[in-house]
Amino acid sequence: MPRSPVALSVILPFRNAAPHIREQLEALANQAFDREWEVVAVDNGSSDNSREIVESFRNRLNLVILDVATKTGAGHARNVGARHASGEKLIFIDADDEVAPGYLREMAAGLDRHDFVTSNFDHSALNPEWVRDAHGPLWRDPADPLGDHFGVMPSAGGSIGVTRQIFEAVGGFPEDFRRMQDIAFSWEVQSRGVVLHLVPNAIYRVRFRETLLDLFRQAFAGSSYAPLLYKRYRTLGMQRRTLREVMRSWARLGIGFLRARAKADAASLAIQLGRQLGRARGSLRHRVFFP
Repeated sequence: MPRSPVALSVILPFRNAAPHIREQLEALANQAFDREWEVVAVDNGSSDNSREIVESFRNRLNLVILDVATKTGAGHARNVGARHASGEKLIFIDADDEVAPGYLREMAAGLDRHDFVTSNFDHSALNPEWVRDAHGPLWRDPADPLGDHFGVMPSAGGSIGVTRQIFEAVGGFPEDFRRMQDIAFSWEVQSRGVVLHLVPNAIYRVRFRETLLDLFRQAFAGSSYAPLLYKRYRTLGMQRRTLREVMRSWARLGIGFLRARAKADAASLAIQLGRQLGRARGSLRHRVFFP
């Protein structure tokens, strides 16, 4: 059915997100934003009760729910959500994170001035200290929050604001990236001369995994797409490690296993091992050497 245009559409893909999607929806429902806006929730083949949780917010949010089960992948779900959204300003967030108060107001104001924006990230609010320590230095340096990612260009991460015109101009998210599609999308936009701007007062709370196995799986799955990222964007300056650097990283990993004492040590090793093995798997799968 045709819908009235809104100032802003929030695209929220989800798949088996029952443990945390309620918190994200609560955070959205509590946003103070005086313009018309909507949430386009895209069910990407859930087999748990995620859909029921989303349905329960129909009276609290201007909510559109889509079923997209024939093809899984966050990039595909985001693209379908954007096609069905009625706003000219699009914001993409994840189901297991949480937007802070004022997030929508600040991101919308940012999109009033710029075509492509991202927020600040809070890694503390939703995560215990040992998990934060396990991840080590943040990929965004507070002193240079929009520094180059992989030595190429900045990435918007999991909190993306973009005008529909720019989104459609780049063809949306690349769907062959089941992970790291936010990086690929960010680079596609910027390679066309569109600058990524930080909205400093918009805060996006990131949630990490909290078991060793989940930390390993997440790192493995994400890093398995780093070789594809390199294959497609090495012409932009993305570099790969030398064999010496790879051997040193494996040596440090082995020493780390021998010296691990605390839970954070084991978690850090699970992440590092996942990244190493993920790159190896991705190199084979995508037929490019990116150790």
